[in-house]
Amino acid sequence: YDDDDGWYSHNRSGKGGKASGNGGDGGGKWGDGGGKWSGSASWSDDGWGHEEAFYLLPSACPNECITSMVTNPGNEFKDVLKQCKANDESHMWLVRSDGSYITIESYYEPGMCIAVDYQRGDAEAMLAKTCYNGELVLKECDSDYGTEWYFTGGQLINSMCWGAGLSSSMTVFFSDDSKDKDVIKECQKDVAVWGANDEAVLKADTFMFVNRLPEAPFMIRDVEDAIEEKESKTKSSDDKKKMGGIYLNEIDDSLDVEGST
Repeated sequence: YDDDDGWYSHNRSGKGGKASGNGGDGGGKWGDGGGKWSGSASWSDDGWGHEEAFYLLPSACPNECITSMVTNPGNEFKDVLKQCKANDESHMWLVRSDGSYITIESYYEPGMCIAVDYQRGDAEAMLAKTCYNGELVLKECDSDYGTEWYFTGGQLINSMCWGAGLSSSMTVFFSDDSKDKDVIKECQKDVAVWGANDEAVLKADTFMFVNRLPEAPFMIRDVEDAIEEKESKTKSSDDKKKMGGIYLNEIDDSLDVEGST
């Protein structure tokens, strides 16, 4: 335990000390196809208490996962929302908690965590900019600032930004900025931090940690098309029933005529 910062630093990076499927001390492994986590590591002496592997799902972006496949020079979270794939290590995150805050470490890039883009020595203006509306980055988990988050059960609030005076939460943005509530909006592929003083909590600001991906009988690409198709089939079925009823009535009428003669 490190008395200077309250965080235990031993084995904070590298798969050897994690609850990994690659020989880690936790003894856990990812399941076959379902992506289920069958074990987790409980730490009794490091101040963290518990760590486990999760997929990180933006609630506003169905069937998409936040990945750690950052390919740009600044390690910014651009084009990181991908269709979820079970057992893909770049889609998995190790979540650690010290009882107050969490860090979100890449399973694919050990020792690298989701963070806001601020480093010790940067100017005040840089801190204000990155906390108000900045791209997230993947950087060393033991960095001085920006890697700690408070998880509300839906929102992820950056502790450094909050301490600096901005209530900044992790968010995604939509490709269509229309205010029409009937429009099905698609998510942009970037993940950012947003520090404006909005009163409402939006879908775009909420996230889910899950250790297995959801299952569904269908993948609905377009809600309106799916509903219209169902209504069309229902109308067609009703028309057939109606025509069948008319046909039967005609037969009954013809039988009545023949019987009367």
